[in-house]
Amino acid sequence: MTVWEATISAKGQVTIPKEMREALDLRPGDQLIYSVVDGEVIITPKNVDFKDLAGLLGSPPNGAATLDEIDASVLEAAGTNAADTKDTDSSDVAA
Repeated sequence: MTVWEATISAKGQVTIPKEMREALDLRPGDQLIYSVVDGEVIITPKNVDFKDLAGLLGSPPNGAATLDEIDASVLEAAGTNAADTKDTDSSDVAA
């Protein structure tokens, strides 16, 4: 696990370090999802356009869902799923 540090500005802004932007292939205009899980902030890039995935798995068993419904479900689950720390070695976690 790689750890980066950032400082919050007086306006509450944080600059994402260049190395992190490159590692996550983040570009200007990309969206991020902020979640708080067990007192920790999880930031997840939302760089998959769900319109590109439409029809990938065939017909849904409970009928069609709108892209807004799919987006809302993904946003709701993003932080919880990103916070899976079962394989995290506690010596790698920033204090």
